Amino acid sequence: MDRKNYDVMIHYTMAFCGGFIGVYAIVDRMGVFGSAQTANLIALVCDVLGKDPVEISYRIIALLLYIGGMAATVLLEQRTSWNLMYCSIIVDLAAVAAVGCFPGEMNPFVALYPVFFATAFQWCVFKGAKGYVSSTIFSTNNLKQTVTAYTDYLLSAGEESREAKRQKASFFGGSLLSFHAGVAVGYGCWLLCADRSIWICILPLAVGAVLVGAKERPGNEKAEIKAAKA
Repeated sequence: MDRKNYDVMIHYTMAFCGGFIGVYAIVDRMGVFGSAQTANLIALVCDVLGKDPVEISYRIIALLLYIGGMAATVLLEQRTSWNLMYCSIIVDLAAVAAVGCFPGEMNPFVALYPVFFATAFQWCVFKGAKGYVSSTIFSTNNLKQTVTAYTDYLLSAGEESREAKRQKASFFGGSLLSFHAGVAVGYGCWLLCADRSIWICILPLAVGAVLVGAKERPGNEKAEIKAAKA
């Protein structure tokens, strides 16, 4: 298997993990979605106008952690030779391990601080595959790309153009399916294990690490070069 195929498998695995972590944050921490900042920023403005200093501080710290996760990827990419895919998986593992230890009655924003950092880090590292830019931590753009590419595919006349659109719709549809498969499994685990269910995400994260290792094996790199020359 060449490295491009591994890229797709890694992407789908991390999208599964993104869905798993996302649903845990929502169902276990009072509807707070730790993988994005849109809702947090909207609520932050409302808290500022409502003059709630405690809530303001919680949300500002969450925002700073999210920003820190994104900035950390740039810093590590420019100042180290580390494989950031491994780094992201390790950060995710640390986050799910920590969050699973926090009591259920803890403030939901404080409880999700590790998730804010880890998911932002993951977003910047796992950017897509096969030349497509696709998020592994939320699904709105993947939905848009799936719908628009499939619609374009139906309307395209040329066979070559149709095939390109079909491949694009298939990739983004796979991202969407993987993310929501993670949501379904994560929710099922939460029904069984409640606060500790996030620890089960260690398993798909381990799968992701194995796939990254398989992709980086010298034999796969040689196979990719050989295929490119053929």
